[in-house]
Amino acid sequence: MFKQVLFFILPVLLLINFSIFAQHRAEKLYEESNTCFDNSDYDCVVIKLEEILSSSEHDAFSEDFILKVYQKITESYYQLGDFQNTLKYVEKSLSLTSGDYKPFYYAEAKKVKAHVLWRKGENVASINEILESIKSFEHLHDTSKIIESSNILAGIYVSIADYKEAENIYEKMLQIALERNDSAKIAENYEYKGIVKFFDGKFDSAIYYYDESLKINQKLQKPIESSINFANIGEAYFKMNNYVQASNYLLKAIELQKEYNFNSGLIFSLFTLGNVYTNQNEYDSGQYYYDQSIELMYETGETRELQLVYMLKSENFAKRGDFESAYLAYKTHTQLKDSIFNLEKDRHLNEIRVQYNLERKENENLLLKLQNEEKALEVEAKQRLINYQFVFGGFILIFLIISVVLAIKLNRAKHTLTVANKSKDKLFGIIAHDLKGPIKNIDTMLKLLKNEKEESMKSEYFKYLDQTVHNLIDLTNQLLSWTFSNKGDFNFNIKNLDLKSISKDTVGLFEYELSSKNISVDNSIPEEIKVLADENALLTIFRNILSNAIKFTKNGGNINLTAEPKDDSVQIIISDSGIGMSANAIEKALQGKHVNSSSGTANEKGSGLGFSIIIEFVKKLNGSLDIKSDPNTGTKVMLQLPKVK
Repeated sequence: MFKQVLFFILPVLLLINFSIFAQHRAEKLYEESNTCFDNSDYDCVVIKLEEILSSSEHDAFSEDFILKVYQKITESYYQLGDFQNTLKYVEKSLSLTSGDYKPFYYAEAKKVKAHVLWRKGENVASINEILESIKSFEHLHDTSKIIESSNILAGIYVSIADYKEAENIYEKMLQIALERNDSAKIAENYEYKGIVKFFDGKFDSAIYYYDESLKINQKLQKPIESSINFANIGEAYFKMNNYVQASNYLLKAIELQKEYNFNSGLIFSLFTLGNVYTNQNEYDSGQYYYDQSIELMYETGETRELQLVYMLKSENFAKRGDFESAYLAYKTHTQLKDSIFNLEKDRHLNEIRVQYNLERKENENLLLKLQNEEKALEVEAKQRLINYQFVFGGFILIFLIISVVLAIKLNRAKHTLTVANKSKDKLFGIIAHDLKGPIKNIDTMLKLLKNEKEESMKSEYFKYLDQTVHNLIDLTNQLLSWTFSNKGDFNFNIKNLDLKSISKDTVGLFEYELSSKNISVDNSIPEEIKVLADENALLTIFRNILSNAIKFTKNGGNINLTAEPKDDSVQIIISDSGIGMSANAIEKALQGKHVNSSSGTANEKGSGLGFSIIIEFVKKLNGSLDIKSDPNTGTKVMLQLPKVK
């Protein structure tokens, strides 16, 4: 009997001992991975944690332990630039958690997912994920993690050129880090403030913040973070045309990033160094570093900057006179940009499809619920014949109320859709109107370039072509961003705007047209004047007024821009020495009616769209507009907008 019991118990004891041994070994491997992580040896971390997860006993480990492993391996794969495996373990973490269950691991997984999506250029999806992360960390009162997630959110704002919002977040997080005396977070936010200054064109200030961050990171012995500091300082020196300092710092960054397999940073450092060499006319060295960066992008899947590097390769080939290679590189750049646009479009379509399916399911559930209620009422009516009329009357009343509510909702939805369609039509009209001029300039310059024999003139045309293309890219990005942000009627973001800056940016868009017609521009708007307006709307108003002024001004003419503060407003005057407008055209323009477009002084064509948009936008900005014109002296457009008090 004893032998039979022993025969039964012995395997169970062996199994328990084996499980205890496996758990002990897994915990030992995890501790070893922490040491590797502290030394920034992320390959070592991945090897040890993958061994834990490949163990036949890993299903018996506690859920908390597995989530700790997922968190550590996710961050390590991210540092190595392996986004595919990063997202793989993020999804595994999310499958074991939810907003209310294991909230820390849920928030951490959402944070990393947002970071990866941002690095892949999916800004909209990234914002949704990072807001979820911040919300969860705030619920946990985890200040350190709130700083990390908020910094990612600010980084996304930098990507979409909303520098003011980004800097506000970074400054707020820096103050929290200073209060907590958290050196790592202080260094991190100094770095981020430097990035905002960099994108704002304040390179000296950017270098100051980068250097402050570098000092702390070197003191904390953080090689990865220090390499990022080196790379960013190098880029700032490059923008200041200090190529020697730029090369020195970028080479330091590359050395550290290769040593610690920090591929995400290495991609950036390589193509930035390639740009440094290209600008020093060392074209072969430039192409070498561009190709190194591209090869690493394909290896890691981090292809967000791929189209940019192909553009840099194209510019390198063009500068050395290899126009065939420049064309091929530019063609690849264009294909990649189109691919990114199509992916974004497909993503939006999928979101719409998912929302449609969800709403359809909800309607089906509502219908089923109503059917069940109807059956319940029928049963009750049969059982209580005395109350039949009362119940039936109540049902009819409920039905009528539901019908009325649905009819109201349907009418509101119809109205919203109508307004949205009209707004989108206007937006596409604005885009067509504003892009037509720059595209025509590019076409004209390409034709001139094709027939030009003299190298000096070719160089001049290339200069104009380069500037026009950059202006077109900026204008296109601005218009598309505005389009995607307007889901219905025009929702203006009224804020303080620097009038001088707006006017200078607008004049810069028409550099070629002004030069080709030898028109001089006197921009006498004072530096300190600010108005309350929506930036995109005000830029559209300025573009249309200035476009008309150039169109109807003869060769050798002039255009003047002035502004003068009034009691509660600012009067802006844009005058030209052109051929003037008829009284009928002025009346139609001021009423916001379609004006039949006539050819300009150089036979320029127009759509007649401009003034109808100007009048609508001026009204929405609580301003006013007047036009004075004379065939002998030209046209004067007087715009009044609210003044910043």
